[in-house]
Amino acid sequence: MLSPGGKVAQVLHGPSLMGIFLNVLLYGVMITQTHSYYTNFPKDPIWIKSFVGILLLADTLNSAFNMAWIYNVLINQFGNLAALSRADWLFESEEAMAGIIATMVQMFYARRIFVLTKNRWITALVMLSSAVSGLCAIGTAIGVAMRPDFSGLVILDVVALPWLVSCTVCDITIAITLSVYLSRHKTGFQKTDTVVNKIIRSTVQNGLLTASFTIAHIVCYLSLSSGIHMIFNYGVVKLYTNSIMSSLNARGVWQNTLSKGSSFVSQSRSNFVASTRSVRPQVTINVETHEMVDIGPLSDGKGDADWRDDPDRIASNHEKHGGHVAYAV
Repeated sequence: MLSPGGKVAQVLHGPSLMGIFLNVLLYGVMITQTHSYYTNFPKDPIWIKSFVGILLLADTLNSAFNMAWIYNVLINQFGNLAALSRADWLFESEEAMAGIIATMVQMFYARRIFVLTKNRWITALVMLSSAVSGLCAIGTAIGVAMRPDFSGLVILDVVALPWLVSCTVCDITIAITLSVYLSRHKTGFQKTDTVVNKIIRSTVQNGLLTASFTIAHIVCYLSLSSGIHMIFNYGVVKLYTNSIMSSLNARGVWQNTLSKGSSFVSQSRSNFVASTRSVRPQVTINVETHEMVDIGPLSDGKGDADWRDDPDRIASNHEKHGGHVAYAV
């Protein structure tokens, strides 16, 4: 028969340990993807490189704090019922960092949506739901600090549930918006449309994966008396960072798909190629700014040097020269 401390560990710390195992496993994937990104995309804008570096740092701190917490509770404090029954700052950091990391990734996708669609309402919805999610996650961490007894954490439902619900709404909105936009803006070229279909599948998979984890978190939290929901709580953080890195790294694969056997893909140092001889617009890829553009003749005389690493100006030119279609991937 389990002791009181053993029962607490079985209900909460056992599922937490499993979730931390998943968290650390996905952290290893994140390291691999980050190395691949910096190796294959050295000419990306400095702000994207900095964003990736900050994500890796946040991911590292998250995994380190999680491992330190579970080691201290199960090893250093072995047999200490008080340590098993109360949260400390390491446990509280999980909720706060989960919200911060998710918000960073969702805001990155919100920028993509605005650059592509110019729809301020959908962008505002994504940003608002992301901000609510992040603030509620931080509020949950503060609430745990104020009421560290695990037996009393049920009173935090008022901030914990809005955190998970708004996070799910944001992920689903991002996936649907990008998928619908890309499906409506296919070019008619087989190779390009094949890449667009891959982008759509990747977007849906990433969005639904994170959303499914948050939904599973909600369902387990509300329906089960055990701490099974902690598995999803620790795992979903790394799904956000891995999803954005997967999207950035996939650009190389998409470029290769287009360039095989295609005479329209430029191998020069220029980011974009315009041709006045083609009846149909050519298809090119901007690897450095993760944009695909159908470019017709430019009427404003801008040189390639003015266009490097500036997706916002690309989107602006899309409005000026109605024949341009830009895909932020």
